[in-house]
Amino acid sequence: MDPTKSKTNSTLTSPTPSPEKQPNGFDLGLEPLRILGACDWSGELTFLMQWKGCDQAGLVPAKVLNARCPQMVIAFYEERIVFKDECYEDSLDSDSDSV
Repeated sequence: MDPTKSKTNSTLTSPTPSPEKQPNGFDLGLEPLRILGACDWSGELTFLMQWKGCDQAGLVPAKVLNARCPQMVIAFYEERIVFKDECYEDSLDSDSDSV
């Protein structure tokens, strides 16, 4: 049996560990700089973090970041929240109908 083939097959079939099981910047002693984005990783909310003194970003599970840096998470959401004013939109719709 060719040893290179078995390595390739085992690499391809091994599942990607969840972000919770992977070491993150906190585990490496890094300080968070800012949240770059958020995504759903296999049904779990994760944040893409930029770290002070580090060029690479990394994924951190939301429950970890919520506990370690709650104000940073709140600021991230506040920067992106959009409130929908239904009364204002209804008036725009009725104005466009009358033209």
